[in-house]
Amino acid sequence: MSPKIVRWTGMLMGLTAAFALAGEPDVKSPVLMIGDSMMRLPGLAMERELSRLPNMEATSFSGIGTGLARLDAFDWLGKIDELCAEHRPRVAVVALGANDRQPMQLQGAHSVVQPATDEWDAEYGRRIGQAMDRLAAGGCERIIWLLLPPMRDPVIDAFARRVNEQVVEAAASRPQVVTHDFSSLVADRRTGGYTDRTMDPRTAASIRVRDPDGIHLTPDAARMLATSLIQEYWQ
Repeated sequence: MSPKIVRWTGMLMGLTAAFALAGEPDVKSPVLMIGDSMMRLPGLAMERELSRLPNMEATSFSGIGTGLARLDAFDWLGKIDELCAEHRPRVAVVALGANDRQPMQLQGAHSVVQPATDEWDAEYGRRIGQAMDRLAAGGCERIIWLLLPPMRDPVIDAFARRVNEQVVEAAASRPQVVTHDFSSLVADRRTGGYTDRTMDPRTAASIRVRDPDGIHLTPDAARMLATSLIQEYWQ
C-alpha cells in the first residue's frame, strides 16, 4: 500500500473518530498537542481555537530544542506517559523531528549512529514507533503526526524528508495514527519547495510563513495550520 493510500485511509478513520468524539454532547474530548519548537505556536493556536468548541479540552506542550534523538537530554517517552496520565487525551497532535539531526546512542549499547545513515534511520524509526505506542497506551484513539514541511537549507531539507519517511513507515502499521502533510499551506505553490512567503487563503494577501531560520513557522503560518487541522478533523 502506498504512503498516500495509507494516509487517506488513516485520515478517513481519523475523521470518523473526530466526529464521534465531537458528537458526544456530555463527554469531554481532551486533545493534546505535543512536540518540539515546531509545535510551540501551532499548539497554542490550536489550544485557543479548540477550546471554543463544545465539550473540548485542549492542552499543548512544547519542548524547545528537544526531540527523539537525545532522549538522554529530554525523555520524550517518559514525558508522553506523564502528559497522558495528567490529561487523558483521546486525540494527540504531534510535531517532532526538527531538532533531531544529530548522533544517537543506541539503546543499551555504547554505539553511536550518525544522521543520514541506515543505522540512524532504523533507530529513529523505532523511537517514533515507541512514541506512537506510548500515546496509544495513554488513551489516544487518534494520533495526528505532522510531517516536516520543506526546509530552506538543502541539507536540513533532505534530513526532514528522511524523518518523514520514518514517520510514514511507523504509522503504516498503526491504524490509530494519521500522518498529516501540511506542506501545501507553507510551500511554494508552483514547485512544492521552500518559500518564505505565500498567500493567505482568507485575505489573498502575501504573508510571511517561515521564520528567518528557514525552519520554524511564523504566527500567521501557525494560525493557518491550526485552522486547517480543526477544519479537517473536528468540523
